[in-house]
Parts: sequence; C-alpha cells; structure tokens
Amino acid sequence: MHRYLLYFFLVFSLFFCLSCNKDKFKAPESSFLVINPVELKTIAGQGENTHNITDIWYYVNGKFKGVFPVGSVMPIVASGNTEIILYAGIKNNGISATRLPYPLFNAVTIHQDIEAGKTYTFSPEFQYNSGAFFYYADDFQSFGTFFSSAGECDYINTSTYDPSKSYGGSGGSIYMKMTDAEPTSVMKQNTAYFLPGSGATVYLELNYKCNQPFEVGVLGSGSAERTAITVNTSEEWNKIYVQLTNVVSTQPVYPDYQVFIKARKSVESPEIYIDNVKLIFQ
Repeated sequence: MHRYLLYFFLVFSLFFCLSCNKDKFKAPESSFLVINPVELKTIAGQGENTHNITDIWYYVNGKFKGVFPVGSVMPIVASGNTEIILYAGIKNNGISATRLPYPLFNAVTIHQDIEAGKTYTFSPEFQYNSGAFFYYADDFQSFGTFFSSAGECDYINTSTYDPSKSYGGSGGSIYMKMTDAEPTSVMKQNTAYFLPGSGATVYLELNYKCNQPFEVGVLGSGSAERTAITVNTSEEWNKIYVQLTNVVSTQPVYPDYQVFIKARKSVESPEIYIDNVKLIFQ
C-alpha cells in the first residue's frame, strides 16, 4: 500500500512541476517578413535597372535563416531591436537548380523593432557593389558601340526594323535575323578585354526573347571558342545572368576575350531579340 502511495505522490509531483513550468517549453512566437517588390538602382555606366531577382536569402541577428521566393512569408523568431540582412538571389545561368545570391549586388540591412505575431513588409532597393567593374552596358540605341555582326546574316536593330519589338516596346534592341540561305547569326564583341581567371567572378547579363535556343560564350585571343551556356526559348522578355567564370578560368588561359552570342536557324521563322548586355567582373 505504501508503495502505491509513493508512486502516486511521485507522479503527482512530476505533473505539478511540468504544469508550473510549461511556459518554459513553449516555442517562441514568430513574427513574419514579406519582401515585395524588389528593385535595382543603377548609376551612370551601369546601364538599365533591369533585373531578375527571384529569391531572398536572409539572416536574422547574424544567423542564416533560409531562402524564399520574392513575395513569400518568411518567419522571424526574434523580438526587440533586430538586424535583418537581405541578399538578392538569382537563377545562375537561368537554371532553377543553381540558385545563389548574386555576388555583384550589395546586401540590404534592415533594423527593425520586432513584436511577436506581427508581419513586416519591405521593398528593398539593391545596388551593384563597389567592386563591380563594368566593361560596358549596351542598350543598343545605336549600332556598333560594343558589338558587330560576325555571322552569315547581319543582325538588325529594331529601331530601324520594328520598334514595337524592342525591349519595353520602344527604342532599340537587336534582332538576330536568320534565313535558309544565311542560317547563322553572330554578335561578337568588337574589342577584346582582359577577364580575370582563377575563379574570379565574371558575368554577362542580358535581356532576351526568343523562339529558338542560342549560345553565349567567349573567344580566347580571337579564335579559341568556348561556349558558356545554351539559352532556351522564352516567349516573353526575360533576364539572364550568364556566369563566365569557368570559361575564362579554364586552361589554357588567354590574355584577352571577346564575348559572342550565336545562333543557327533551327525553326521555320526564328526570332531572337537581345538587349541590355552588360559585361561585369570583380
């Protein structure tokens, strides 16, 4: 009998202690963060402020908390004065499986007094970092600035062809024309530039719209062709960040490189439009 009473008192004591301390076992109440929309601010020499920031990588009080698509609800388990750091995420080479924070953009830091259960919405404006060096940012408002035609069929500037086909519906973009008689179209950078190897960050940004694939790559010392990626079709204007790091770091390394954009006719009526090409490294 005494043994049963002992068991009873032990169970009762444990239950009482747990009840008194249950608040200690409660998960802290989350607050939430929504980042939408996002913008890119450019200065002179950096070209148009077009971007394709798809994700936000975020840190709360110095700790990495995750990656969410722009516009998602992101949890914040914090209270009081809180530091939130946002990084702009992209699809590297346009591939969903290779998302990363774009290394040429600055992070955005927010200090916010956080209250449990509240949702905070911010619209950050990202900028290129001070170490980003632009060889050019070509918006194709005129011919021959940074690129020339090197294919069988000369490309056409939409400002003289059909301005409504241009990026934004006006001004100039490049239409890479191809025919059965002249099936290749190539845009080649006029001037060869030094591009750093050894894994340094090198990117070509561009806006495009196309109904057939095209290639982007570099020519080492004018002749050694290296394709970085093949860009797939897009019915609407899209933005892509082409990483050139590997093609300029692969041995043998050349003293200078020329970017090329190349296509060979593969559909009945090919249409490839290019605009806002930027060559950047750091």
